[in-house]
Amino acid sequence: MKNLKTLAKNLDFSSETEYFDYCINSWVNGNFSQCRELFFAMTKKDRKELITYIQGCYDYKHDVEKFYFNLF
Repeated sequence: MKNLKTLAKNLDFSSETEYFDYCINSWVNGNFSQCRELFFAMTKKDRKELITYIQGCYDYKHDVEKFYFNLF
């Protein structure tokens, strides 16, 4: 597993939050296999941070949060 900064940089993102947004947008677009890949590429700590990020940022958080939470 790579750290979040490295994962973000590999996708040409300038911040970790852009990686989180990419995870969420993948879910919104129905790319669930991509969601899983992105999620499992992160460390367990970063996965928890994604869930926290979703809880704090998104109106539709319940569905996307449930999806990612169930991947644990």
